[in-house]
Order: sequence, then C-alpha cells, then structure tokens
Amino acid sequence: MLTLLIDADVLRYQLSFKNTKTVKWEDEDDGADVVVAEVTNPEKAKADLDDYIEELLEKFGTRNFLLPLSVSTNFRKGILPTYKGNRTKPKPALWNAVDGFLHELYPEKIITREYLEGDDILGLLATMPKPRLCPGKRIIVSIDKDMQTIPGRLYNPGKPDIGTRSITEHEADLFWMKQVLTGDTVDNYKGCPGIGPKKADEFLVPAHEALMGLSVEEHLAALWATVQMVYESKGFPAEDALVQARCARILRDGDYNFKTEEVKLWTPQ
Repeated sequence: MLTLLIDADVLRYQLSFKNTKTVKWEDEDDGADVVVAEVTNPEKAKADLDDYIEELLEKFGTRNFLLPLSVSTNFRKGILPTYKGNRTKPKPALWNAVDGFLHELYPEKIITREYLEGDDILGLLATMPKPRLCPGKRIIVSIDKDMQTIPGRLYNPGKPDIGTRSITEHEADLFWMKQVLTGDTVDNYKGCPGIGPKKADEFLVPAHEALMGLSVEEHLAALWATVQMVYESKGFPAEDALVQARCARILRDGDYNFKTEEVKLWTPQ
C-alpha cells in the first residue's frame, strides 16, 4: 500500500495565487488615477484542487493520500519569538475559499495537530515505522525545500523530471545542518550571519562525504561539531546554533508525543 503525504499548506497558497489576477485600469473620471483590483475565480480553484489530487493519484497508482495542514499555533515561537514574524502581508484573497474546498472535498484526509506545522506532520508520518493512518509505503509530495531534511521518499511536483527521490538519514541531516547555518528568510530564523549556501557547503560537505560510513549518530555529531565551530568563529555561542537547529528541524519519529501533544526538542548527544 502506498500513501501520498501531500503538502496541503503549499497547495493552499499555490491554488490561491494561481486563480487570482490583478487588474489595473485608469479611472474614467481622472485619467491620472489607476485603479487596481484583484479578480478571483473560486470555481476554477476548486476544480484545480480536484484535478491536482486526481493527477497525483493516477501518476502513482494509488487512492491513498493525506493532507497535513498547519494550525495558527506554533511551538517554534516558544523557541524563537520572532519565528515567522516577518509574515505581515495578508493571506491571498482566495486562501479562505481554498481552505474551505479542502475541508469540503477531503474532510477525512486532513490532519492537523495543535502547535505543529503541516511540515511537522509530514515529517512524523514519513518517518514513523507504522503510523496508523498510513502503515505502508509513503511519499511526501511538496515543492518545499525543507522537505529535504526528512529521511524518506520525496516527490517535487515543481521538478517532475527528477522523479521520486530517496533521502537517507545522512543526507537529511546534512541538509538540516545546512539550514542551521544559512537560516531561512521565509520562516524568519537567521542562521549564522555571513554564511550563505555556498559557504555552508564548503564547511559541511567535506565532513559529510568523509563520514558517510559512520553511523547516523556519529555522522550527525560530526556535522553538529562543524556547525558549532562556524558559529563560534563568527563570535556566536553554541546556544545560538541550538536555537537555530531547533527551529530548522522538521519533526521526525520520536520528536513528538501524540498522547500528551508535547514536542521533544532536539538536544545534541
């Protein structure tokens, strides 16, 4: 049995923007004024949603899928109060409508958890040995680069030519530690100032390639030591790196207690 774990957060935004057009015209009463309006097509958005799901199911030859969604609360704000604090723009005009279509068409497929982002639910479902809702094979479907921090199978519909990737724990930890160094402007955690993707690779990739034969724990410990070294070389304490690591980590099996709804924050071994 194969279950598609579809990133519904991204889907919600994609369909909202895709079916909204900005129209500009000059005011007839005053040619100097330009009137700007958004024209939305909710019917088309609903049809696109249904088509998107059906095309994915047909492509992978399965009828099983889940739609993890984020909720308004977020445990990462307790780690870093400014997390996602840069998102001051209002949601797209169609956002609420698309959200309603998701709940109308697929109510039994939607999964939410208090304080968790949809990404975390994707990560937990992808890495748990036998989750009740999808005990067989699973593939995450998302264009979000953060999904590369999750071990498992990933399909990026924005890059169909790549096909389905299998990401090992070593590779997932490498990408996660890279995020710790570079930060994420979209999610508003800064990483290590002055370290971009190229410089992060220069520090991490040699260690990653040299230690691929080690256990997952030993490999991660070495990458983490490298990250700490970079932070300290820039004049920042290891505590700063840990805050960034906890923000950047998408939850995996063992990071969350479903009974108590508590997150187990990552702690270096």
